[in-house]
This record gives sequence, C-alpha cells and structure tokens, in this order.
Amino acid sequence: MANPTPYSTPRRSSVRTSDPALSLEDVSISYGHVSAVADVTLTLYAGETLALIGPNGAGKSTLLRGITNQARKGNGKIRFGGRDISTVPPHRLNRAGIIHVPEGRQVVAPLTVRENLQLAARAAGRCPRREIEASIDLVHELFPPLARLRDTPSGLLSGGEQQMVAIGRALMARPTVLLLDEPSMGLAPVMIEVIYEFLGEHRDALGGAAVLLAEQSQIALRVADRAAVLSRGRLSFVGPISQMDESLIAEAYLGTGRAAGVPETA
Repeated sequence: MANPTPYSTPRRSSVRTSDPALSLEDVSISYGHVSAVADVTLTLYAGETLALIGPNGAGKSTLLRGITNQARKGNGKIRFGGRDISTVPPHRLNRAGIIHVPEGRQVVAPLTVRENLQLAARAAGRCPRREIEASIDLVHELFPPLARLRDTPSGLLSGGEQQMVAIGRALMARPTVLLLDEPSMGLAPVMIEVIYEFLGEHRDALGGAAVLLAEQSQIALRVADRAAVLSRGRLSFVGPISQMDESLIAEAYLGTGRAAGVPETA
C-alpha cells in the first residue's frame, strides 16, 4: 500500500479475547429527525486502545454519549461483557465499569484535586476504601503536577491540569471500559504530550481496561492498536493502523471520501 501513515506501526499488537469488552451492533442515534450516527458496528477488546477518529461533527462525541445512554438511540444493541446494556441508566454503567471522560475536562470545580479523586472512587464504588489512598498515590505518580496541587481547588487549575484530574478520576473508578472524548482539545502542546505519554508509556496503569479514544488529532494513532474512521455519522474503516493510507487519513481529518458502513478487519 502506497504512502502509509507515519503511525503505521502499532504501539503493540492488537489484543483479542474470546469475549469482547464492549460491542456495538447497528447502533443509530438521532437528534429529533436528524441522524447523527447511523448503523455503527464496532467491537472493543479488553486491553486494547481503539482510536475513533474523524472531523468535527462526524458524530464521535455523540457515539460515546450513546454508549453510556446519555443520547437517545434508535436501532441497535450495545453489549458489555456479553450483556445488553442498551437501556441501563448512565450511573449504573459507571458503577459497572464503563467510565466516560467527556470533552471539556469536567471536574468538580470547588473541590480540591484530592477531593475530586476521592469522590470519583466513592461514586463508582469499585475501589475499596482501604485502597483509595494507594490509588491516589498512583495518580500522583502518573501525573506528578497533581501531587503538588492536591489541595488546590480544581477550578483554579489550567486546562491541562484539569484534564489530568479528569483522567485521574477515571483511574480511581477502576474502569473496565474507558471512553475518552477529545482529551487533547484546547491543551498546550506540552500538556498534550503529558496526557499521551500516560496513554502510551503508562497504559498498564489501567490494568486490562479497554480504551475507546475519540480524537480529531492524529496523535491518537500514536498510542492506538486499531483505528475506526467515523465520517458523517458512519464508519468507513475499522482495522489496524498499518492499513490506513493517505485517502483514509484525508477522510478522517478533512471529512472527504466515502461514508459507508464497513465490516471490521483483523
């Protein structure tokens, strides 16, 4: 294949297990009479990072919100650990291990960094109380600036620091599936590197969690095992990053090319 993407070598081999962590089958989402996502079929395996890429308005955020039942779905099924979760309330999905970090770095502004981390652990109920402090120490190890800022109200932090808190909150919840929506949006380049160093070099801190990483930036391909291209609400490619060529890159980031559902490749 001519002119492959510069990220043609995956960070590690794609992970396959007999039971997918999360699977979507013909999922469609509409706002009123306007279709936002149509007929999306996608499988996410434990331990892998799948980059969901596409231009602004492609439907990436809508799809993540649909997975956690924060957007009204039409047709289709979503399964988590083999169980149909299409109608399970968002708070129950959170406690079950599907953790959504939406765009916009949502933190509880009046609470300190430390209090935000503690709250996330208690809300999800997946981290034993006796292990909360050790989990906070791990977050500080992964994001050293947060150790210095532990007693600072989160609303006073920079955008990059708030993103660290948001991801730290997700870690405290001990996710089985982690949904990250545009973690690089609005961040300075140095902060983007910090976030992606975690996603690449310190991925083991998530245990065996599956990660669905929605991004417009090509940096997502640097840490992913596979990619899915979403264009005008439809998947046009799902497969290894090594199979992406310039036309797919153009489609993913410029919104050009075809926009038809495709089967997953190995």
